Amino acid sequence: MSEPDSVDRHIAHWSRELSDLDPQVEGITTRMHMLVRLLDRHKEEWLAQGGLKPWEFKVLHHLVASGPPYRATPSMLAEWLDTHPATLTNRLDRMERAGYVDRAHDPADRRRLLVGLTPAGRAVWQERMDQGDRSERALLAPLGPHERELLDDLLRRLVREAERNGPPLMPDWPSAPEPSDRR
Repeated sequence: MSEPDSVDRHIAHWSRELSDLDPQVEGITTRMHMLVRLLDRHKEEWLAQGGLKPWEFKVLHHLVASGPPYRATPSMLAEWLDTHPATLTNRLDRMERAGYVDRAHDPADRRRLLVGLTPAGRAVWQERMDQGDRSERALLAPLGPHERELLDDLLRRLVREAERNGPPLMPDWPSAPEPSDRR
C-alpha cells in the first residue's frame, strides 16, 4: 500500500462504526467523489480568474458545442441548460452587455431570435478551456502515461457498466439545426 491519505483516515474512522464496511469499495468511491469535488472547486477558481460565472461558461460552451455558425434559439439554450426561459433571458441580457453573445432575428424567420457567440465570447471560452486543461493536467501529473491509460480504461469500464443499467452518463452534445429549422 502506498502512503496513507485522508480517505484512509476516513475509512479507519468509519470501520469502527460499520463492521461490514468494505475498505476498498469505500476508498475507491470516496476518492472519486473527493477528486470530483476538487475538480469542481478548481473549475470555479479558473472561471472566476477569467471573470466568468459558471452559468456564463455553460452558455458559451453550449454555443460552441452547437458548431458553426455558433448560434441557437433561446428556447434551445434553455432546454440544453435545463433553465427556465425567463431566467435565461436575464442571463443573456448580461452576457450581451459583456460582449460575449449577440442576439439577432433569424434571417429565415424574423419571428425567431438567434443567440450567437461573438469573437469576445469565443476568446474568453477558449481561455477558460485552456486554463481548465492546465488544471486537469496538473491533477493527473503524478501519474505516468501508462497509469493514466490504465485509469482511463478502468473508469471507462465502470461508465459502460453504469450505462448498461441506465441512461448515458454523458449525453450527446446537441447540434443546432439550420436557422430555418429552429424553434
